[in-house]
Amino acid sequence: MWKKVFLGISLTVGIGLFVFFIQKFGGFGKALEAVASVGWAGVAAFIGLCAGTMVYPALGWWVLMKSEDMKVSLWTTLKANFMGFPVNFIAPSMYLGAEPLKIYYVARVSGEPKRKILATIVVGKFQEMGALLFTMVLAAGIAIWKIEFPRRQEYMVLGALGLLVLLFLVAVYGFVSNRQPTVKVINLLARLGRKRRFGRWRRKLARLRTRAEEMEHLIHTAFTKRWKTFLVAQGLTTFSALSVLVRPWFFFYFAHHYLVPFEKLSAIYIVTNLINMLPHTPGALGVMEGGMLGLFRLLGLGTDSDAAAYQVVAR
Repeated sequence: MWKKVFLGISLTVGIGLFVFFIQKFGGFGKALEAVASVGWAGVAAFIGLCAGTMVYPALGWWVLMKSEDMKVSLWTTLKANFMGFPVNFIAPSMYLGAEPLKIYYVARVSGEPKRKILATIVVGKFQEMGALLFTMVLAAGIAIWKIEFPRRQEYMVLGALGLLVLLFLVAVYGFVSNRQPTVKVINLLARLGRKRRFGRWRRKLARLRTRAEEMEHLIHTAFTKRWKTFLVAQGLTTFSALSVLVRPWFFFYFAHHYLVPFEKLSAIYIVTNLINMLPHTPGALGVMEGGMLGLFRLLGLGTDSDAAAYQVVAR
C-alpha cells in the first residue's frame, strides 16, 4: 500500500515541478513555438535518436541471448525492451525496474529458463552502465577542460563519477573473477540472526543459492569465454549512449541552425545521466526540467524558451 502512496505522491510532485519550471521559463505557449521552429524533420530526427536508447540495448541483449543458443527472436527482444521502458520511466531510477517484466515476457514467449534470461539481462545492464560511464568520463574531461565551472561543481561531478566508476569496477571484478558476489550475499543472509527469527527463509534461500550459482556461472562465461560476442554487444549498446549525447545538437541545428560545441554537449550529457541515475520523481519529471533550464542558462545556450522546448520535445 505504501508503495502506491509513495508513487502517487512522487508522480504528483514530478508533474507539479514539470509544469512549474516550464511556466516559469517562458510558459507552454513559447515552448510550443520553439518546438514548431524545429520542424517535422527535426522532431523526427529527435524521436529517432530517442528510440535508439531502446533499440540499441535490445540489439546487444539479443546478441548475448543468441550466443547462449537461446531461441529468442529479435522481434520478441525489441518488444520486451519497449514494454519495459514505461516501467523504467515510472520507477524512481530510469535505469532499473523493468527486469522482472522482461524476464516473464521472454520466458513465456520463448520457453527459455528464467535464470538464463536474467543472466543475459545482468550482462546487458553491465554493458549499458559501462557505455554510460565510459562516455561520461570522456565528456566530463572535455567539459571541465573547456568550460569554466565553479570549482565546487567540478569536484561534485568528479566525485560522483569516481564513485560510480569504482562501484562498477568492483561489481565487474566480482563476476569476471567468479567471486560469486550474489551467492556470498545469500550465504550471509542465511547465517544472520537466530534460527527462530529467520528459519522460514532458510529453505527459500537455499533454493535461491542454487539458482544464483547457475546464473553467476552464465554471467562469468559471457564475460570471459564469449568475450568476442560480448564486445559486439557492447559496441551496439554504446550507440545508445552516443544517441543521448548528440540530442541537443540535433535540436539546436534544426531550430536555429546552430552547431552546439562538443564541450556543451558533454556538459548536458553528464547532467542528464547523473539526474537519471539518482532516485527521485518518476522519469525525473520536474527534476530534469529544473536541471536542464539551469544548465542551459549557465552554458548560455539559447533562450529559456529553447530550454523548455528541448524538454517538451524530449518528453
